[in-house]
Amino acid sequence: MAKDKAAKAAKKEEKKANKANKKVDPEIRDTVIKCVAALACFGILSVTVNSGFTKIADAKLAAVSTSASEEEEGGADTGDEFFSDFEGTGSDDAGTTDTGAADTDAVDAGSTDADAGSTDTGAADAGSASTATDSKTDSKPAATSSAPQSKEDIIKYYNAATAKAFNAKVPFTKDRSTVEKKFEGGAALTRMKDIVYKFMGVGDKYKFAKTVTAEDKDSYHKYLKASTLTANDVTSATCKQSGDNYLITINVKDGSSSVSGGKVVSSNNSPLDRSGLACGDNDKDYWDHKTAENVMSAIDDVPGCGSANITESYKGAVINVVINAKTGNIVQLGASFSFSFNLEKVLAQKGTAEAATTILMKDFKW
Repeated sequence: MAKDKAAKAAKKEEKKANKANKKVDPEIRDTVIKCVAALACFGILSVTVNSGFTKIADAKLAAVSTSASEEEEGGADTGDEFFSDFEGTGSDDAGTTDTGAADTDAVDAGSTDADAGSTDTGAADAGSASTATDSKTDSKPAATSSAPQSKEDIIKYYNAATAKAFNAKVPFTKDRSTVEKKFEGGAALTRMKDIVYKFMGVGDKYKFAKTVTAEDKDSYHKYLKASTLTANDVTSATCKQSGDNYLITINVKDGSSSVSGGKVVSSNNSPLDRSGLACGDNDKDYWDHKTAENVMSAIDDVPGCGSANITESYKGAVINVVINAKTGNIVQLGASFSFSFNLEKVLAQKGTAEAATTILMKDFKW
């Protein structure tokens, strides 16, 4: 009996001892609590950060999607098909790249056409930050929701748009390509064919490519001028609206220039020379329309060429331009025309050279 009591007492003491042993050390308990809390916070933080990254990623994807769906200035249609005739004028294989270095040529009268050819429509120019710092008159085309329809109004609108670009000296890229159509001449003149083609800008070797920048503000007339066309200078002009853009086509009347006995008879006064394309005196690769005077200035000092008779003529000149209807800003501008040179008394021979030119100006940085 006494043994049984002693055994029960011993068992009871053992249970107390086991219960005491199961108590967690306070330091260990605190450490465990801190670890659990840290893990919980880390879990919450992970979820929060992950959620934040997800939101940022979604926002970036939305921005990319929006950017991809937006076109360059001018809305949904920038007239790519409109300029299909001007493809192939890229600068990848251009043989002539203008560096924009200043030369000693005086700026011809056409380079200041912005003042003479611009017309103030009195309308607000919505969305344009350009400031025409060198113009005396406001040459902004009207911000309108209806396309100009009459030949006179279309020409006036086009003139104002080119004047706006000229005055603001807006950067853009330009490519010009001229291909051979025909060359006929005597043996001596044929041997000079490459030289004649250099003056005319014919062939891949003499393609012209230029990225016009802010550094070219003093020589901007070498690449784009303010058009001073009149209704009498064109055979037709059409304008249609496509999205936010006006697509304008202008058919320019044929014209010519000439030199007789080495002396200039007419030069730089044809309708094409008033269209905003680059033209001027002396033999310069940046002139779009090559005249009789340009060629004569190049061969004047060549023995046997000083008394040359030269007649230049062009035909089928077409100007295609995309203009933003809301701002009046040019989006793209292209031109094409065929031209010929009849040469006499050049090395005591005569000959004919015919070619076709395409020009494309784009990427205007308003």
